[in-house]
Amino acid sequence: MAKLIFLEGISSVGKSTMARSLCKDLQTNGLSAKAYVEFDYTNPIDFYCVAYYPTEEYETLLAENPEYETAIRANTIDAGKARLIHYFDEDTPLFEEPLLSVFMEREFCYNPRNPVALEKYSDAYVAVWKNFAANLADNEIIIFDGSLLHHPLNDMIRNYSATKESAHRHIQMLLTALGGTDYAVYYLQTGDIKKQLTTAHLNRGQQPPDETEISFWQNRFDYDLLMLKSIEHRSFVIDNQWESVEKEILKAVR
Repeated sequence: MAKLIFLEGISSVGKSTMARSLCKDLQTNGLSAKAYVEFDYTNPIDFYCVAYYPTEEYETLLAENPEYETAIRANTIDAGKARLIHYFDEDTPLFEEPLLSVFMEREFCYNPRNPVALEKYSDAYVAVWKNFAANLADNEIIIFDGSLLHHPLNDMIRNYSATKESAHRHIQMLLTALGGTDYAVYYLQTGDIKKQLTTAHLNRGQQPPDETEISFWQNRFDYDLLMLKSIEHRSFVIDNQWESVEKEILKAVR
């Protein structure tokens, strides 16, 4: 049976770094493992730069753009009553203008100009997670960076001003969609959010976070804690003990 590993935590705690490192260690030990980190457009359950099309409108899109039909189908995700079309690979556009701008107007979750209704957002997400769980290969370990809490909650808060209750319902629907799939949630946290954000910004050559950003992530941490109350998980404080935390997670994953 496949095993899913969800690495969660607020921005800048090191989820991506941990995901890559764990994946490398598992592969070194002869295990079949892969990791999906932020902005990876191949992530099967998390979305960056995808356009939302109800099924009927998707068929119209194909009929009106026969020269792009093959490329559109190759970058399409089945989301039940809708289709999600990848139109960027990180900073590289997958389509030319004017079609690229058409897709950008229909962005699904990453700073959308015209967000779909929250119900449709959840329906699409759940459909994708169900399809994913139904087609998992045996004996595979898949590590996700922020795909359960981090990115979905950011979308819901920023795009829909979601309450903690509605956000909680969405996360529970995602977990239910996994059915009997084996999964584990590991939450990375820090004792000083402001300090962690500031250090990460400086390491990336960015300006220190302002009070608005710090306040957002402190509020996000509260959302995370509420979600985690009903999710079996393990929390780790990463401050000055990165290596020991990684060893503990690696031991649990094996």
